[in-house]
Amino acid sequence: MPIVARPRTLVTLLALAVAGAAQADEPAPRPTPTPRIETVNNTVKLDLQISGVEQGWKVEVRPANPGSRFRPVVRQVKQTQGDPVRLDQIAIDARSLSADRDCALAIVLTDPEGESQTFKRSIRLLPQPDAEVVPELSKTFYLRSSSVAIRDTPRPRPN
Repeated sequence: MPIVARPRTLVTLLALAVAGAAQADEPAPRPTPTPRIETVNNTVKLDLQISGVEQGWKVEVRPANPGSRFRPVVRQVKQTQGDPVRLDQIAIDARSLSADRDCALAIVLTDPEGESQTFKRSIRLLPQPDAEVVPELSKTFYLRSSSVAIRDTPRPRPN
């Protein structure tokens, strides 16, 4: 059946074509901007106390997820005086990109043979009142290396 025999269909098709052409000339609506998440900066002072490590072990503290930002810190265990070994205080300038101010840390213990163990910890950073003031936060973590359990010969005890 020819299109002329269906005038209602022809009028509908013409109306859709004209409406489409009119919309193509108008600029596209601007997308709504996504809300910007405010970052939070803190100076975090870590006190690490680790059982089961000896001289020659390497301790690395690095971000555990992309929402946590700071420079990785590496420390060597120089001397063991008692158990747990208490490392010098580690200061990091942490920045959290998440809305809940969470900063995730990965603490990697590497023995002299090169085997490593990773401990993940999380810190909630303090709110930052303004951009110039950087809050300071202290945190102590107690870690236990599993190397004590897998050692073939026990460590000699001091008399």
